[in-house]
Amino acid sequence: MMALLVVFTAAIALFAVLIVLFLYLVVRKWRENRRQARLRVYKERHRLWLLRYLLGEEEQMLLPASPLEREAMMELLDHFASLLNGEQVQERIRTLAEMHFQGWLHRRLSSRHWSERMNALFLIEDLQVKAMLPEMERLYRSKRVTKGEAAKLLAIFAQFDYSPVIAYVLEPKYKLTEFSYRVIFGHMSERLLRQVEQRFDELTRAGKCVFVDMIGIRRREERSFLLELLASDESELRVRALKAMAEIGMPLEAERLKQHLCSSHWQERLMAARLAGKCREERLLPLLYERLSDRSFVVRSEAAAAIARLPGGRTALRAAARPPLVRFARVIGGPWGGGGE
Repeated sequence: MMALLVVFTAAIALFAVLIVLFLYLVVRKWRENRRQARLRVYKERHRLWLLRYLLGEEEQMLLPASPLEREAMMELLDHFASLLNGEQVQERIRTLAEMHFQGWLHRRLSSRHWSERMNALFLIEDLQVKAMLPEMERLYRSKRVTKGEAAKLLAIFAQFDYSPVIAYVLEPKYKLTEFSYRVIFGHMSERLLRQVEQRFDELTRAGKCVFVDMIGIRRREERSFLLELLASDESELRVRALKAMAEIGMPLEAERLKQHLCSSHWQERLMAARLAGKCREERLLPLLYERLSDRSFVVRSEAAAAIARLPGGRTALRAAARPPLVRFARVIGGPWGGGGE
């Protein structure tokens, strides 16, 4: 009987806790809905005026009267920053944010809540508020910065052409992924990329690979640098260098290509075949012809595509489709070699 009473009492207590929790969530949801409704009202009230001000049709600045109104105007600025083009408009947006909303952004960056700090970083990036660089650097150096925040900060530093980003990238606070390196290097100016290249050996393996990829993506003429990488002991760097050269269309001598076409790594043979197709030199035909019997399907396919782009290549593919040469060439000879003649 006593045990039953204890169970009953515990059930009532649990039910009461659940009721209180439910009421708390209901009230919190109601307050958030009310807050969002007021935000929409403020945004509608200021939308037209703010647009006219950014376009230079209004001279007087209407300052927000409350924190919620300030938040509404910041959201409007963020919206217009992605919507409006033109250097003058973007400069007006940046100046407005720095003059009147820097304190609000500073408080958000100092928040204990991760979501508020990240939202502030996105706003700083969108509005190009370079005046916040000291506060962002303090956040990066602090113990509370998370891995996601650190990667975002480095991307913003690169976008703002902030020189200390070089040291931070070479010795990152957290291990950076290839995706993070790609975003950071993608935002860097040519000046910063030159500095990274000078200290290339200090990068992590992932950083080195992405940096080489970026040479091809941005079509940077770095022939001597790429040629040095082709002599690297790391096959991954050789592969990335060949890929970059192929994307740029940078020719490579037949003798040098031969050693990569005969590599023990299929990825290296694949990229060498792709580069050979970009070079479009007939003397490369014999080297690619050998790759039609490669043990890797993708290498054989790339070699056939490269041959088809070279002078006399289609004739060579037709010849490869006849016995006693590899039967595989008969299959891939169709699309590139004249429809299986």
